Amino acid sequence: MSVIEKPSETSEAPTIPSFRALILEDHDFQRRIGVQILRHCGASSVQEAADGATALALVKAASQPIDVMLCDVNMPGMDGLAFLRHIAEQGSTSSVILASALDASIIRSAEIMAKSYGIRLVGVVEKPLSRDKLMPLLLRHFSQNVVAHRAAVEPMPLEEIKRGIRDKQFEPFFQPKVDIRSGTLVGVEALLRWRHPEAGLVPPAFFVSVMEREGLISPVTFTLIEGALTHSRRWRDLGLDVPIAINISVESLSDTSLPDRLEDLTKVAGLTPSALTLEVTETVAMTDLGRSLETLARCRIKGFDLSIDDYGTGFSSMQQLTRLPLSELKIDQSFVTGAAGQPVLEALIETSVMMAKRLHLKTIAEGVESSEDWNVVSRLGCDAAQGYLVAKPMPGEQLADWYQGWMKNHAGA
Repeated sequence: MSVIEKPSETSEAPTIPSFRALILEDHDFQRRIGVQILRHCGASSVQEAADGATALALVKAASQPIDVMLCDVNMPGMDGLAFLRHIAEQGSTSSVILASALDASIIRSAEIMAKSYGIRLVGVVEKPLSRDKLMPLLLRHFSQNVVAHRAAVEPMPLEEIKRGIRDKQFEPFFQPKVDIRSGTLVGVEALLRWRHPEAGLVPPAFFVSVMEREGLISPVTFTLIEGALTHSRRWRDLGLDVPIAINISVESLSDTSLPDRLEDLTKVAGLTPSALTLEVTETVAMTDLGRSLETLARCRIKGFDLSIDDYGTGFSSMQQLTRLPLSELKIDQSFVTGAAGQPVLEALIETSVMMAKRLHLKTIAEGVESSEDWNVVSRLGCDAAQGYLVAKPMPGEQLADWYQGWMKNHAGA
């Protein structure tokens, strides 16, 4: 994997568009240094504030929107956290960079808080400030090319979705999971895609909510499973024994006939239940607790594997481990992506892995996007990895060729 080399302090700054900035910092010397660095990075104007109240007044009085706010967290009076809440309530479109020397766990909480408020947070820098630290985040501000008030995704019309289902336009794509120690393929996750005759490949955001609302998600799930099992049979004919993971909805999980229907589908495909892993989120599994537990227990009795998806994002993750008949735990990508150098995230991954091992569960790390992510989950003992570093979701016909290239170029690296 190639690594983008950061510019040295003596190199020329990358060329980026000019931008308007505000720096919120109570320490006079550090604030002056911050102004100089921002101007050196390309800021056409930099407004200064020593406390949140002053910064808020500057934001309200600004004749033009501020592009980037460099915000300290801990200061007298209105601190950085309160300032972020106020600008969020005003619907700010500015990108925010947090600057602090506080404990990593506090900064992590501040990041989550800012994002939950809808703040466009592009990153965190540790004090003391430097151009090397700020420039990558400023580049991220421009490269994201995001407008603050995005229009909500306009779902596809219901009748068009029904026509797509009727005309068999929905198909499975597959994202590989690989063993971290050997690099070998240990499974794939089947993901629903719509190959629209006019619009091309339509992402799930444009149709899944409509399907769930109109009671269409369960029949489409079975279509997805049938297609996935057909691919699995073909892969096995090529020598690839690849278990397939399928996300199960609330609607499907509440259907106590699901285990028998799944068993019938695997028999028709000439496969055993071990070819299929059912992935459920904590929220889905707890929506109709009685039926869900009955369905999942019967699936496990029949030999299907069961994975808890997005582990760690619910309010009672540890409790679910005692309730559900699991065989696998997927660590959520919000803990994995960018975990390197984040002690809190690394600790959460390590704790999840240790707990899974005590319960004899396999662990899969989602969101492995970089070699740094891979190194973290490898060092902390995860069994398998899934994410864009390994591969993006792909049509089933491409899997064998992808795997041949993967084993040639990446396995064991």
